[in-house]
Amino acid sequence: MLRRDMLPVLGVALAALGLLVGGLQAQPFDYPSAKPSTSWANTDASLTHHVTFMDGSVARAALLRLNPAGFGPSYAFGFFCTNHRAAPCTDFLLGVAVVYCNSGALMTSVVAGIPQVVWSANRAKPVGEGATAQFTASGDLVLKAADGAVVWSAGTAGWSVAGMSINSDGNLVMYDGSNKTVWQSFDHPTDALLVGQSLRQGARLTANTSAVNWSESRIYLTVADDGFSAYVDAKPPQRYYHLGFSKIAGAYAKYANGSLTVFAPPAAPLTTIQLPTVGAGTLQYMRLEYDGHLRLYEWNPAGWAPVFDVLRLFPDDCAFPTVCGAYGVCTDMQCSCPDAANFRPVDFRRPNRGCVPAAAPVSCATPRRAQRLLSLPGLAYFNDHDTSLRKLERVSEDACKKACLDDCKCMAAQFIYGADAGDGFCYLQSEVFSLETSQPEVVHYNSTMHLKVQVTRTSARF
Repeated sequence: MLRRDMLPVLGVALAALGLLVGGLQAQPFDYPSAKPSTSWANTDASLTHHVTFMDGSVARAALLRLNPAGFGPSYAFGFFCTNHRAAPCTDFLLGVAVVYCNSGALMTSVVAGIPQVVWSANRAKPVGEGATAQFTASGDLVLKAADGAVVWSAGTAGWSVAGMSINSDGNLVMYDGSNKTVWQSFDHPTDALLVGQSLRQGARLTANTSAVNWSESRIYLTVADDGFSAYVDAKPPQRYYHLGFSKIAGAYAKYANGSLTVFAPPAAPLTTIQLPTVGAGTLQYMRLEYDGHLRLYEWNPAGWAPVFDVLRLFPDDCAFPTVCGAYGVCTDMQCSCPDAANFRPVDFRRPNRGCVPAAAPVSCATPRRAQRLLSLPGLAYFNDHDTSLRKLERVSEDACKKACLDDCKCMAAQFIYGADAGDGFCYLQSEVFSLETSQPEVVHYNSTMHLKVQVTRTSARF
């Protein structure tokens, strides 16, 4: 039986035990930072916090920052393989991914929580088992293949780097002894933006080539002094989306909770796209995808799902540049070839793969006498008129066709006009991506596409 004079002592002891237990419970289970002279090998043995997901994807975490809520979608830096066609997973990116974690900072949800890679160092050159990421004594972050060949480096050797951290916003940061940022992944976007991240001039989002090919495609998004724009790379680049504003040097875009805003330096808003807000305890990111769409993704209990399409095109989604592949015609989101006699599908079972000329493609090496224009009334083209190879105003259709035939770099000409077909506008194109059926009742003009093809014996008789 306890004596009365022992109760205060017991109370102090219990309080101390409570503090100890509480302190233990408050200890974080994540491991978000590292010091120079740290190395991680892309093996299960080296990175003991690894998970193979139900679809065969693999995540091996080197650094992990647990969600502030203590569980849920969190950010990890490490090796990730998610683009596999069949098991086992062999092509890994060194990057930052969103992974689902429990309260012990263990990656879980192996069915719905497939890692979402939002930044990578080596998208064009995946590495295999045994590759290493080295945070060197000189302060550089270096990725080496299993044979020791350098695949990528941050280029920060000698920059007085004191440490590296994956932050709560998903930014991978290297900092100096004063905790000042020396290098950050937010300054080097790949195909995705996270809440709080900016897209500045000189940087761009570039879509993957396909769902299973991480290399850069020809679709990209960028900010210039006069607009926030999306292009398909060509000579010259062809613009399919443009949010314009008065010319401002150094304009940049920032993705915030509920908005994507373009600012004039230092922080004066120029134009804003309203977005769905981020729900409590979850995460969002936006990704530029190989079909040209900029989609907003959000985690929910069933997994990741698109919640918003950021780029809205006029008159409809047939205006995306690769929706039906090169020379494919989009009509009510259905794909076909422009002319059965002169074009055939790349893949008859997948009409969205585009079309190819039945004869050899035309180029500047093709003699002028061997070229002709296939005229297709009622078809239109996505390219912004200001980014055409050449534009001619107040001309006849014949003058438009002649301009294309006289220019070996012209592969197609779009002629648009109102009531008078003799007084229109001509836009020459250096390359042909997806075409679309014109909607004169919506756009209030008529459009004809003239596609340059090679003269064949059959066509020469007509």
